[in-house]
Amino acid sequence: MKIIDEAKSISAIISLIESAEKYVVIVSPYTDLKGWEKLKNAINEASQRGIKVSYYVRKEEGIEGTEDLDVDLFEVANLHSKMFFTEQEAIIGSAHLKYNKDINWTYSLDFPNEYNDMLNFFNKNIKATAIKSR
Repeated sequence: MKIIDEAKSISAIISLIESAEKYVVIVSPYTDLKGWEKLKNAINEASQRGIKVSYYVRKEEGIEGTEDLDVDLFEVANLHSKMFFTEQEAIIGSAHLKYNKDINWTYSLDFPNEYNDMLNFFNKNIKATAIKSR
C-alpha cells in the first residue's frame, strides 16, 4: 500500500475513474459533491464512454447527493467502507465523497494480492448484500 497525500486524494480518484476501461466501483456511504464538479464530471463521462459505474451508499442515508450522477446506485445496510476501484487499480481509505475539511487518508493498493483481498471483501460483504436503488 502507498498512502496518498491528502491534498491529492480526489485527484487520484478522478484519475482512477478516467483510466477505467471496463468498470468503476465507488463505495462511499455518504455523498455530497457540491464543489467537486471535476469528480462529478469524471463519473458521468465514464458512464458516457460505456464504462459500467456502480455506486454503493449506506441504506436509507446515503442517496442524497447522488442525484446528478449517471450510475447504477446500490444501497447497503450499515455500510461504512470507502473504496474506489476499477478492473486494474484500487484506492481505499477513510474518506466519504463529501466536500468538507475532514482529515482523511487514502491508500493506493500496489500489489495484486492487496487488490484481490479488497475485491474479495467487497464481493462478500458489500456486493452480496446490496439492493439496487436505481
